[in-house]
Amino acid sequence: MQQPTSSSSSPSRPLPDGSTNNRTNNNNNNNNTGRPNSVIWAQLSKSSLEKGQNQSRIRSGLEQSKTTTSIVDDTSDTESLENSLFYPKGRKDSRSVSRRERIKKIMCNPTITESIPLAPRVLSNGTHEFDPTIIVLSLDGFRADYLERELTPNTLSIGTNGVWAEYMQPSFPTLTFPNHHTLVTGLYPSVHGIVGNMFYDSNFGEDFNNRFPAKSWDPKWWGGEPIWTTAVKQNQRSGVIMWPGGEVLSAVRPTYHVPYKTGTVLEKMDTVLNWIDKPREERPTVMAVYVPDIDSTSHDFGPDGKKNQKALVEVDTALGVLLEGLQARNLDKVVNLVVVSDHGMSYVNTSKCIYYDDFIDTSDLLFEESLYPHLAIWPKDSKKLNDIYHTIKRAQRRDTLPFQVYRRFVMTRRDMGVVMAGVHGWDNENEEMRAIFLARGPSFPNLGSKKLQSFENVEVHDIIARTVGLPVKDGATDGVRNGFVSKPC
Repeated sequence: MQQPTSSSSSPSRPLPDGSTNNRTNNNNNNNNTGRPNSVIWAQLSKSSLEKGQNQSRIRSGLEQSKTTTSIVDDTSDTESLENSLFYPKGRKDSRSVSRRERIKKIMCNPTITESIPLAPRVLSNGTHEFDPTIIVLSLDGFRADYLERELTPNTLSIGTNGVWAEYMQPSFPTLTFPNHHTLVTGLYPSVHGIVGNMFYDSNFGEDFNNRFPAKSWDPKWWGGEPIWTTAVKQNQRSGVIMWPGGEVLSAVRPTYHVPYKTGTVLEKMDTVLNWIDKPREERPTVMAVYVPDIDSTSHDFGPDGKKNQKALVEVDTALGVLLEGLQARNLDKVVNLVVVSDHGMSYVNTSKCIYYDDFIDTSDLLFEESLYPHLAIWPKDSKKLNDIYHTIKRAQRRDTLPFQVYRRFVMTRRDMGVVMAGVHGWDNENEEMRAIFLARGPSFPNLGSKKLQSFENVEVHDIIARTVGLPVKDGATDGVRNGFVSKPC
């Protein structure tokens, strides 16, 4: 996953807006209502400016449960930024795209006769009965177009022997922790509260940092209810391997858990097969497995580097071991397997940097946090917030700096520099940020090479729940498909 750089131990907390945010978190688990203090965020975005899509918004200085406020306009020199949105020019209001508008975009499928996933049912491999079971593998940083490189035949076979989406759109920001918690809660980051790998919450007076487990596993940060918790509450069993959030010290834990940063990808596949071999009354029905290898390598060597190609092959080979293990147990048509990713990856280099200390006096700042596609700054004196904001805007106009055209541009400080060849975190509609969704098993009929319509990753939670027969209250998540990947016309 991407490791941000910061010149302070207290990064700020942005609130990327997703769906309408005037309801409680999934299953009434409200433990993440934080109000950020005054902070300026500079976001570099091309598609969000052109299309005006809500997910690319970053808001500052308002409570998560409140979504009405004024818009910062280039001409509003006297307007306070303390309780305002910092959006690209042209945004009309702070409301997100409505559920009704998102539902309208769903297309029916004339080639199928039943909704997918199919209704869950108890199946047998010839010797043992299996309750509806699903394995969810997340391949961190697996960009959608990696499937076209002819390096991952096992991964590709899941789609060609089941279903696969043209791509899956991640949530904003396209970072590891926010998107992994979205996948298992069905909530946008602005709702579940994990809005970055690092952020600051002024309600708690503390910063969240994914590199410090003693802080980050505190349940106060984590809103929503992950699918593995829902499974246990509804008398099923769950298993989690290294999934971000799996170690949260909540009241209800997954039945089986392998700690973060434990084991190779092959060892993880063996662990899954060992869980599958358990007696029916002990066997998990929901398994979530996190694989960081591709993301880590592409950060260091870029998405097109030879070492990233090698990582793709190695992860795909390990996936082949899992597929062979399921087939050897006659479970390839009994157990459901879903492969997803959290985001894509883009190549960057030092020639594409914007150095913000060229036009900001960093001695005026309490801290700066550079998340590569984003810049968060917190002035020592909140009264200087407007001045700093307009200094940035003037520099942008004067030098035609591509703050809204960030496809390959990085904002950093000169003494920080660029330490990675590959970076994510860009606009979630950027093609290079697209993620994957492939599924096979008894709930996902073989549609061959025909790809399904793309969808947002907030839908995955409900898809998992429907596959194993876990009821989800209507409106409890940000998904709008009711757990269906595709429905017939």
